[in-house]
Amino acid sequence: MLKSVFFRRLVIMLSVAMLIAAAVMLGGYVFLSKDVYADIKLDELHPSLDAAEQLAKEYMAGEIDKDVFERLAAKLLPSNTGTVLYLDAEGNTLFYVDSLLNTDAEGAKKLLYEQIASAENGADVKQNRLRMKEDSSALALGCPIFDDDGNILGAVVMLSSLKLVTNATGRMSMLVLMLTTIAIPIALIAIVWRAKNIVDPIRRMNDAAKAMAKGDFDIRLDEDIPGEVGELAGSLNNLCAELDHTIRQLSSEKGQLDQLLQSLTDGVVAIDEHGTLIHYNSAIMRMFGAVSVSKREELIPDEKVWKVFDEVFNSGKPQTITYPMAGDKVLWITISPVVTSSRERTGVVGLFKDMTEMERVEKLRRDYVANVSHELRTPLTAVRGLLEPLADGMVKDEADRQRYYRIMLHEVLRLSRLITDMMMLSRLQSGTEYMEITRVDVNELVQDIASAYSSTLADKGVNLVLDCPRPVPDAMTDPDRIEQVLVILLDNASRYTPKGGTITISARNAKEKIQLSVTDTGCGIPESDLPHIFERFYKVDKSHSEGGTGLGLSIAQFIMEKLGETISVESEVGKGTRFTLTLQRYVRNAIALGPAGEKHTRYGDDDEKDEYVPNDADIQDDDDVVDAHYEVIEQPQKAEKPQKAEKTQKAEKTQNKAERQGKR
Repeated sequence: MLKSVFFRRLVIMLSVAMLIAAAVMLGGYVFLSKDVYADIKLDELHPSLDAAEQLAKEYMAGEIDKDVFERLAAKLLPSNTGTVLYLDAEGNTLFYVDSLLNTDAEGAKKLLYEQIASAENGADVKQNRLRMKEDSSALALGCPIFDDDGNILGAVVMLSSLKLVTNATGRMSMLVLMLTTIAIPIALIAIVWRAKNIVDPIRRMNDAAKAMAKGDFDIRLDEDIPGEVGELAGSLNNLCAELDHTIRQLSSEKGQLDQLLQSLTDGVVAIDEHGTLIHYNSAIMRMFGAVSVSKREELIPDEKVWKVFDEVFNSGKPQTITYPMAGDKVLWITISPVVTSSRERTGVVGLFKDMTEMERVEKLRRDYVANVSHELRTPLTAVRGLLEPLADGMVKDEADRQRYYRIMLHEVLRLSRLITDMMMLSRLQSGTEYMEITRVDVNELVQDIASAYSSTLADKGVNLVLDCPRPVPDAMTDPDRIEQVLVILLDNASRYTPKGGTITISARNAKEKIQLSVTDTGCGIPESDLPHIFERFYKVDKSHSEGGTGLGLSIAQFIMEKLGETISVESEVGKGTRFTLTLQRYVRNAIALGPAGEKHTRYGDDDEKDEYVPNDADIQDDDDVVDAHYEVIEQPQKAEKPQKAEKTQKAEKTQNKAERQGKR
């Protein structure tokens, strides 16, 4: 409490005011008390003066003799320290009682007589400071004596010593001083107590204001204090409640704004009118690789960008710039001024949008259009170039005409394949391509494909190796689609594998999955091209020197996604490439849940519903048979089929497979 400046000032102010009041009161009493007591004493002398006047008048009129006069005059002495003077018309002393007179008193007597004689209407003359001698003073009260005709006969003067008055006033002054000395500490205690009662609520209000400044809005003040202090406490409580509500609302809005800014994939930067960084999100930090930001140069080190911010603030006009970065990244920056409703600019905000992917997609679109145009125009140009001489009858030799026909057939088939691939890709993307899930003998499927392709690759001088160290379990998939994917991978590998190279088809049991791989020893794929290898019309060989439509790997990826499986690629330039796809293992007494959650029967042919006998691989990995993609249900009742029907179905299956291989 003593540390409070307001408390000390209040106590000092009240104490000084009290001391000044006590000093004025005590000084006034000391200076005025003698006059007051003298006036009271003079008022007490009036009855004696009237009696002495009447006695002197009777004596001067001869109504009483001198002895009676002196005897009666002695009885009219006002006190033991008083004197009564009877003066004649000339101011000479006729008689006095208990004289206090000396040489100085004679002069005072003459002065009083002159005043009495000159007084109008015979008024009394008072003197409360009549000097009698050096160490004493007296009270004087006199009146003239007139005869019946109004002539002055003399005067009566009463003198009383001031010692009684002085002694009385001195004792009273000492008493007042003593009481004042006692009252001052008591008053000081009362002042401190009252000041504390005044300062305490103000101190609590000050503490409450400091707490509010620190964010504590739960504090409340006592409103029961009477007077303006209580009203002020109530106002502060209302202010605290309103601030609490406002701050909570602002914090909620700020939190939502921060979450919105942080969730944006585009970078956001805001500066105030002084160029100080006030807002930014994590996206802009990732774009420029910032870790710890305390000033704007640490967020975006390029001063050119900040110069544009300053120009926008000074001009008030938005600007859009394209900012190239390392690694072929491109940012599209839109910078706009922040303007209040009064058209006052308070800062600048910038939106940083990564246009790298959009530029790449736009480039892919242009390349797609160019590739489609090229792939369509090339066979059409070739066919036109051959048809024109045939139509003009310029080709006379039958062998040349047959050769022209074969070339045109080849180009038409190439165009047909392109259109077929594009239509298939469209159906796969739209989800209208049907997948028939059934039990597949993976070992047989891989061997059939290897047998069908071995002669074709041998003609190109490429070795085909089938790497299956031990049989793998049956799979649950669409055999035609898996065969289509493997054919795409083999065709792709054959284009980029040089003469004398090797293409390996491998099958491995990987617990819940079966892995099929096609590995070549070709030129490999650069690391920068690997993320885009499954895109439509994307070719590592930009010159189109190699054949193919550029849609095969896209189709393969869509087929695997439709089957709920995966396909991946690994490559090293100069060493080769490996494509790996996964297949779901077959589980007895189960139905397949397709990628869209639809149920498909696992059995494509009735003869495959016979009791399944596991092979060695199935027995060794029996613990890993059950997969999350399947749901075990009760096996349906099986009906026996005639042996003849079984043989017919197997023959048709073999024939269909041979026809597919012939189409390749």
